[in-house]
Amino acid sequence: MTTLNLPKNVLSKEQYKALPSLQKEEYISNILREILQLNSHGVVISDIDKSTHFGHSTIWQHMMVLSTTGECLRMERGDTDVYHWNKVIAPFKGFGLKGSNLGSFYNFDIVENTYGKYLRIRRKRESRAEAHKTRQCLIMPCELIDGLIKALNKIKEKMPK
Repeated sequence: MTTLNLPKNVLSKEQYKALPSLQKEEYISNILREILQLNSHGVVISDIDKSTHFGHSTIWQHMMVLSTTGECLRMERGDTDVYHWNKVIAPFKGFGLKGSNLGSFYNFDIVENTYGKYLRIRRKRESRAEAHKTRQCLIMPCELIDGLIKALNKIKEKMPK
């Protein structure tokens, strides 16, 4: 077992169980974000499970959401997934794109983790609570950006009118 750096504000098992369901969900997500940030070498679910009282399946579900939304990078190492925090180093606030009839918009960031720098493209939509939630995310190495632009230009040329 790898020793994890844990946030100082982790609730006891009794305090956690006393939280209402919605607060538990938000609390777990926030604590997992902090654990990712505090452990730059990456984390595995079994180590988080042994160091907290959240339970393996709960941790797995939250880590899948964090990786699907681009907050962390999930790397497969044999039969183990290692999760690495994606630190935003260049948010591109003014470069967002609004989708047509899907009610979606796309935003761009440059993120960095153990493996390097990545372009992160997120598709967001308004949720029922009128907050913008990330629905999908693409993370690609920054060195592929020029190739992506060339590929998109070729696709644009061949699109049916």
